[in-house]
Amino acid sequence: MTMFSHSRLSTFEQCKLKYKFKYIDKVEAPVQQTIEAFLGSVVHATLEKLYKDLRFEKLNTIEELLEWYNREWKKNWNEKIIIVRNEYTEENYRKMGERFIRDYYRRYYPFKEGKTIALEQKVKIRLDPEGKYIMRGVIDRLSCREDGVYEIHDYKTNFTLPFKEYLKEDRQLALYAIAVKNSYPDADKIRLVWHFLAHDKEVVMEKTDEELEKLKKETIELIETIKNEKDFRPKASKLCDWCEFRSLCPLWSHISKTEKLEPNEYLKDPGVKLVNRYAELKLKREEFLRKIDAELEKLKEAIIKFSEKEGCEIIAGSDVAVRVWKAEIPKFPGKNEEERKRLEEEIKNSGRWDEVSMLDTAALSRIIQSEAWPEHVLEKIRKFVRTERIEKLYLKRLEKPNSDS
Repeated sequence: MTMFSHSRLSTFEQCKLKYKFKYIDKVEAPVQQTIEAFLGSVVHATLEKLYKDLRFEKLNTIEELLEWYNREWKKNWNEKIIIVRNEYTEENYRKMGERFIRDYYRRYYPFKEGKTIALEQKVKIRLDPEGKYIMRGVIDRLSCREDGVYEIHDYKTNFTLPFKEYLKEDRQLALYAIAVKNSYPDADKIRLVWHFLAHDKEVVMEKTDEELEKLKKETIELIETIKNEKDFRPKASKLCDWCEFRSLCPLWSHISKTEKLEPNEYLKDPGVKLVNRYAELKLKREEFLRKIDAELEKLKEAIIKFSEKEGCEIIAGSDVAVRVWKAEIPKFPGKNEEERKRLEEEIKNSGRWDEVSMLDTAALSRIIQSEAWPEHVLEKIRKFVRTERIEKLYLKRLEKPNSDS
């Protein structure tokens, strides 16, 4: 039986081809580790040591903890670790990790917020009564407070601070809550605690039994989708720069090829020549259009002023004429404005919502392409979708990975 995990499910959602490389073909990744992953592992190990020593009545000073952190960093560092953001160095990341630990230590000292039950605890997550769907995971730290509330702690070293609405949909800690409920009969109440170390922030949330049951069903559906998948297509995203399989991906094959070329050979590559020429002409066109638009705006203002001065609406040219049309049109609050919600509520209360509501097809298209909704929902939506072939070219500045790494 295939044992799934949150990271395995997330890999499939991120990129199906990456999932195939990693879990089906079991390809050895050309890139072993990124600096972000290395930083996260050393920081996690340091916080694990902090709480492990506390269980033996040893409270490390911040100096002792940082000394251990730096020793582990030096011992485990190797030159194969990739630094994607090549404007920063290993030292920048090492110091950043020191800040994470120092901030955490200052916030929670003397660490008496609860008793630690387990550290880096491996758990099995039973999704159905028959035991057909069982997942595995690792809890960073499981603790229990004096009031009997269990807490699942997770340390995040990434640079983004998610909105609380995003965390409400987070699957990982909620799955761990299912495992804790199954393992500890007295775990009636469980708090999910995210520690965003880069921002020195703590986010706490709880899940109802109904929410956990719903999660079980959704996770089983996703597992079935993965099992039935036949076409493992790659999906380009911002995460591609950190993907350990990028050099094997067909989407990035030309990038991977040219990265290895010497400067003179690089400029002779036919693909590089084509893109460089395209970019050159595209920029020239954009500059030309900017100048035209600026001149048109000035002429528009001049024509309106002329119309007002002469008291006429139609102004003649050599063989054309311009009509100046003016009107007061309503402008409504934007989608993200608070007043927009009140406006929509007023219309709904009036019973006239069906006359003005509109399906945002552009947003729906983005959802389908990014597969942001559950697969069983997308299957129903796709029945109404026609396929239209559109070919476009977009320019993007390429940030090459650090050539020294």
